[in-house]
Amino acid sequence: MNTIWILIQFILAFALIVSLHEFGHFLMAKFFKVEVEEFGIGLPPRAAKLFTWGGTDFTLNWLPFGAFVKPKNEFGDDMSEGGFKAAKPWQQFLIYLAGPIMNLLTAFVLYSVIILNIGSPDPSRVIIDQVESGSPAEIAGILPGDQIVQIAGKDINSFEVVTETVDQYLDQEIPIRVLRNGEYIDLKVTPLSNPPEGRGAMGIVITYPMVDYPFFEGVITAARDTGNMIHQYVQGIWQLITGKIDMGIESIVGPVGMFSYYEEAATLDEQAVLENEQKSNESATQTQSSRTTSSGLNRLAFFVVVSIALGITNLFPIPALDGGQILLLMPQLLFKKKLSPKVEYYFNAIGMACLLLLMAVIMFKDIFMLANG
Repeated sequence: MNTIWILIQFILAFALIVSLHEFGHFLMAKFFKVEVEEFGIGLPPRAAKLFTWGGTDFTLNWLPFGAFVKPKNEFGDDMSEGGFKAAKPWQQFLIYLAGPIMNLLTAFVLYSVIILNIGSPDPSRVIIDQVESGSPAEIAGILPGDQIVQIAGKDINSFEVVTETVDQYLDQEIPIRVLRNGEYIDLKVTPLSNPPEGRGAMGIVITYPMVDYPFFEGVITAARDTGNMIHQYVQGIWQLITGKIDMGIESIVGPVGMFSYYEEAATLDEQAVLENEQKSNESATQTQSSRTTSSGLNRLAFFVVVSIALGITNLFPIPALDGGQILLLMPQLLFKKKLSPKVEYYFNAIGMACLLLLMAVIMFKDIFMLANG
């Protein structure tokens, strides 16, 4: 696929995700009758005013990675009617919260589309996807497509059971039972304590079978799985903060790094299209191939992750983010005491400067790593 076309897709899709975040703020502000002076797609400087609706100027701006809404009198101490500061503190709180919530709802909708197209993986059934050449699994006679149902006498209901059991019997021959074409087959495998680099002890790559769902059950499953992804993201952030996992600046990506991941997803989608075409030429019945390689779903999955990350990250109590603005509201919400406009100004100004500096560092790192392969 042409790189320029992929880049255009990425910019437009990313702009849409961020614009949906701002649309959440916009809708909640309108609900509480707070006037919104501008809804900007992209970041200033302004390129053009698209139209005016309900007193709000919708604009297109030159910097594509971002969007914003500008409520009337958001900063300062102007309490005039229709302004942001005239809204009650709990209403301001909900306006700030609406953006992240919109991102999480977007992730849920996108994941629902994925599940309703290809189903959801069943992690209780462990299927062999690949068997490495010369590996203990190949020597044992394990084949791609086999389902591991028992190993060392333990029933398998997750891949974690496989790895935990194998780790207890390294360099020892153990029985393994697989299900192949409806028939149970008993084999023996000797997992290695020192396998070649990049391989596991048995030399297998596993996958999970996809389960189809009717519409309502699929939507419920998508809600559950999206909730799990949100929990995992928050848990990962907490482990990073508490030092349980180590992540340096090289692990943080900006727009350039995100595009490289998006390009990989687009490439996988293109390969899926080619596989579908090849399989449809080989056979008139292509149910399995169309279920597992639907075009565009890898890109949707990418933006599920982006939407979750954008929603949760914006809740961090950092100046210039929604969480930072919520933090400034806490004295009013809890103690009915307002911070001075000067404190708010410096809090936001310093925070924005630090955020822009961090973005510049990440962008430079992305470009440097891209240039050096």
